[in-house]
Amino acid sequence: MATLSTPAIVLRAVSYGEADRVVTLFGRATGRLSALARGARKSQRRFAGGLGLGAVGDASLRERAGAELLTLERFEITAAHAGFGADLARMAHAAYAAELVSKLCAPRQAEPSVYDFLFVFLERLERAPASAERLRIFELGLLGRLGFGPVVEGCAVCGRVTERDHRWDPDRGGAVCAGCGKVGRPLRTAVRAALARIARTPLEDAEELSLPPDINQGCREALAEIIKQHMSGPLHSVEFIAKMGGQP
Repeated sequence: MATLSTPAIVLRAVSYGEADRVVTLFGRATGRLSALARGARKSQRRFAGGLGLGAVGDASLRERAGAELLTLERFEITAAHAGFGADLARMAHAAYAAELVSKLCAPRQAEPSVYDFLFVFLERLERAPASAERLRIFELGLLGRLGFGPVVEGCAVCGRVTERDHRWDPDRGGAVCAGCGKVGRPLRTAVRAALARIARTPLEDAEELSLPPDINQGCREALAEIIKQHMSGPLHSVEFIAKMGGQP
């Protein structure tokens, strides 16, 4: 049976039986995969530091003949991000980012640029408070790295850059100028400008980006329409945040 090793990030872990856990990992060399971690709820040797949301480590995995799940033999933590558990907002944003990656990335398809992007997002989230601006940068950056990124600087149809009268048409690739049709909903000039600014801002500079609540809402709604096109079913992390009285 084949074995493999890869740096990996824990996207999700659920208890299975009395001692095991089923873990969804995003490996830099493997992409998204699920594995059975036998004895993970009791073993302090093979899974020291735990398998918490957003934990980063070196994973050793083994293929299981005839089984859909791999076996996670060992996970050596390099960054536990234990601070997420003490801060509900950080935990919610980490869960949202992890769920986006889990649902937008195909299984067993290596996406090293996405892995690195998620790694930086979690590192910044550990160091600074959760912020809507960082989430917008992550959403737009993730979509771009997967080839789903919308056009926000000019017109998705003709490429012309105009300042006003855009519409938002996910089916045609994003912002569309008035001359290329009336399909889609009106897109506020300030929201389109904010999306363009978000696209140019790296995660490391998220703290320098400040969006008024209504502009953030407009950006969030526009990006949510693009995300919805590429996944089935709701994002449970968004439902959780809403129940807590907030929004991503």
